[in-house]
Amino acid sequence: MKILSTPNFEENVKFYLQKKKYKKIDRDIETVIDELEKGNLVGVRLEGLNIPEDTAVYKVRIANSSANVGKSHGFRLIYYLAIADEIYLLAIYSKKDDIRVVSDKRIEQLIEILLRPEEE
Repeated sequence: MKILSTPNFEENVKFYLQKKKYKKIDRDIETVIDELEKGNLVGVRLEGLNIPEDTAVYKVRIANSSANVGKSHGFRLIYYLAIADEIYLLAIYSKKDDIRVVSDKRIEQLIEILLRPEEE
């Protein structure tokens, strides 16, 4: 599997890296990426989104090892399975940080940006 970060995902990670209680976010994310690279689609498939057929969006819970809390109080990572071997990391947010929560509409917008043809 090919795992690709989106600009939105990178911004989310930078936001959390600036905060003391999220310093190990890179390591926490790496466990999920390792599973995805092996072809294991972890997390829960999100239904009801207006996205192209034969694609899927998943949300996976990740423990925040910096704060020593379990998955229920850790991060939520949203990823998009575009085709059989390409996964886009769309967003990550802390369960405790309501400001960063990603709505269905926002997920659809992020996918729409991905699918736009590159401007020449």
